[in-house]
Amino acid sequence: MSGQQSQEDRMSDLPDSLLYHILSFLPTKDAVVTTVLSKRWKPLGLSQIILNFDHKTFPDLSTLSRIFKSFLAKRRTNLPNLPIHSFNFTYHKYSRYRRNTEKKFANIVNIALKRGIQNLILDTKMELPSCILSCKNLVVLKLKSLAFNNVPQVVVLPSLKVLHLERVTFLHYDYFLKLLSGCSILQDLEIKDLIVTTYWGVVGLDKQIETPLWNLVTANIFDDFVPIWFDWFPNVERLHASLVLKEKFPCTFDSISMFHNLTNIELIIHSLNFLFKFKCLIKLLQHCPKLQSLIIDERITASKCHDEDWEEPEIVPKCLLSHLTTCSLRNFIGIPCELHFAKYIMKNSKVLNAMTIRSDEFLDTNSKIQMLMELNRCRRGSGTCELLVMWAAMK
Repeated sequence: MSGQQSQEDRMSDLPDSLLYHILSFLPTKDAVVTTVLSKRWKPLGLSQIILNFDHKTFPDLSTLSRIFKSFLAKRRTNLPNLPIHSFNFTYHKYSRYRRNTEKKFANIVNIALKRGIQNLILDTKMELPSCILSCKNLVVLKLKSLAFNNVPQVVVLPSLKVLHLERVTFLHYDYFLKLLSGCSILQDLEIKDLIVTTYWGVVGLDKQIETPLWNLVTANIFDDFVPIWFDWFPNVERLHASLVLKEKFPCTFDSISMFHNLTNIELIIHSLNFLFKFKCLIKLLQHCPKLQSLIIDERITASKCHDEDWEEPEIVPKCLLSHLTTCSLRNFIGIPCELHFAKYIMKNSKVLNAMTIRSDEFLDTNSKIQMLMELNRCRRGSGTCELLVMWAAMK
């Protein structure tokens, strides 16, 4: 017995930084339980970096609310000056009393924001509490499945650097514009599958955010239906986007500005008009003088495409002459305008190191051989350029 009592508590001997990291993976309910282990663990459990509250751990929102308030009360007693760093809330339980549930949800979020939370992650099918849109402390805001049904006249998020929106619903398109307009120092923007209920008139070039997102460095735009214009983020460095290109449809490239800092582009393009698509791509390249990496992923079947060719532009984009080092064309089917574009890139890129082409899965063997022979015959502007052609297996 005495030997067991003298055994070392190895967990308590770990440094605070490592214990914080361990606790951050636990639901808040379990993390708080660790406070009974010893006095050494008590402040750690009450100051854990990430608070995780979800519907799997708590039977209902009322129970969650009581435990959350109890947790904050303990913090006020033991660590009165230490703010909560992050709050992660997931709740997808159905309730017949939706109004009361949303009121409790808004109250929880409001209390959390008053404690100086910097990172807020919400995943719930409820209305967004308006208090979030005027929070001065928020640095990271990640929202999933929420609804913007009411937005204040002015949105002010002066510290927000990261904004991720997934399957978020906006009652009006203008609410979406107001949200972006209120993020003056935003650096990282990710948008996926937004829903807009009402557009308030024609959506076009007249629908703009108040000021461009000058500080934006990374933009990931995976939305084919809500209009998002590239000139909203003129200083972006990394752009990953999914686009639907139609000639008689307002195009993302219509009001394109000069991207002086853009170095990496990855585009998923849906278009039946290949000729129009490549004209848009050349226009984009002409506005990206420092582009180093270009990835084009074509999302269309070979049976629906048009066999068109196009004329080369008179002026070669500056990025091809001095910066582009890698280019990748995916779902390639080898029609004339595609081959012309690929050869144009290889012929005019002076510092290109790698041209990678991945064939469409429906391309037959003869077409693959002809495509490979034609690409190999192409003159290359860079002595270090290597052509890599990858065949997709037919399903």
